[in-house]
Amino acid sequence: MRAISDHMFRKALRQRGLVAVPDKGRQEDYLRGFGAETDVIVDVGVHTGTPQLYRAFADRKFVLIDPRPEAEAATIANGAPADFDFHACAVGADSGRMDLRIPVLRKGRNPAMAGFKPIAGPMAKGVTSYDIRTVPVVPLDRIMANYPGRVGLKIDTEGFELEVLQGAAQTLLRCDFVILELSLTNRFDDIAPPSRVMSELAGAGLELRDILRSTGDGRGGARPRLLDALFTRWEVRN
Repeated sequence: MRAISDHMFRKALRQRGLVAVPDKGRQEDYLRGFGAETDVIVDVGVHTGTPQLYRAFADRKFVLIDPRPEAEAATIANGAPADFDFHACAVGADSGRMDLRIPVLRKGRNPAMAGFKPIAGPMAKGVTSYDIRTVPVVPLDRIMANYPGRVGLKIDTEGFELEVLQGAAQTLLRCDFVILELSLTNRFDDIAPPSRVMSELAGAGLELRDILRSTGDGRGGARPRLLDALFTRWEVRN
């Protein structure tokens, strides 16, 4: 088979109304550029870890948060940061306990989609049931009171992002950057619209800076379903 040059490949994509874009969320140098002076990195919704974030800030303190205690071992197996504290809880607007829903698909449990809101839309068709466990929930501000300095924050909580932000008012004021999974469709019941999430961040002086990754609707269309969005302080000029 004859090799196709990068130029020819990009040209063929453009002719079909497509364009190849980098997954900036996996570019360690790019990520580090937005948090060069950050003291502590927080990963909310760890699952099996975020290795590219850990490599980008390998010399920093990490706070890893996930309501499933088994996520700590999974993260260690997948390349955990050298210096981290793990908190086996969820974070939200208020303290208490909530039912975490781990969807069960035809092929088995899918912890990557665990959350507090029932799955909605096309994704719901593959869910046969939920494995429900009650977990503790605390505001992120309570956890971060023990970690002074500038903060870098990543949030991936399957539709619960607004509630995380509502319990993090003081932490957001210390954030140099926030990487957040921003839903563009009603992927879950009672999910906040993108404007509501962005308004919460804007209130803390954080504005949309870049789209690190976009995920489509899974049905062959071009309509995005979610974004990994990067927010930084508006007054930073770079």
